[in-house]
Amino acid sequence: MNFKSLLDVNENINLVVEPKKGIMLHTNDLFKIIFGLFFLTITFSIGLTAHIGFLIFGIIGLSFILYAIYVRYNNTNGMEYVISNKRIFFIKNGIIKKQKSIIDIDEVTYENSGNNKGYIILGKVEPLFAGRGISFSEDEYVLDNLTNYKQVSDLIKNLIKAQKTKPTTNNL
Repeated sequence: MNFKSLLDVNENINLVVEPKKGIMLHTNDLFKIIFGLFFLTITFSIGLTAHIGFLIFGIIGLSFILYAIYVRYNNTNGMEYVISNKRIFFIKNGIIKKQKSIIDIDEVTYENSGNNKGYIILGKVEPLFAGRGISFSEDEYVLDNLTNYKQVSDLIKNLIKAQKTKPTTNNL
């Protein structure tokens, strides 16, 4: 696909990345899985023997967990990450789903899973605990299921460093 029409003046494409299809486990996922299984075991065992309200509560909890899995899978299935010298585009089926300007990136989390695989979170990481329980929400800007993690992470680090050291011009 030709991404040149997406670019501004003086903007160049540095890398186009197609993530591996599927779901990659993130850092907090193991804790979420253990907690989810424990929660579902308790609610379904009580719901099937003592009180139907627990069963309904368990079904609602299960739907939150399944929705989080669906969102994670949907975020990588058919997605392409286009990294330019000014922005990072998240493109799915030729449509820009979201974009993040390099200048607006204040925090980056790099997670290497080994064998040059990993994911990169652009912006603040969603907390594990939100409110009174575990948060099953997903981070907004994630380059997920990267099979060329080292190349992508090095490029993003260099782009952010270049933006921070770039002198600003004042039009007075």
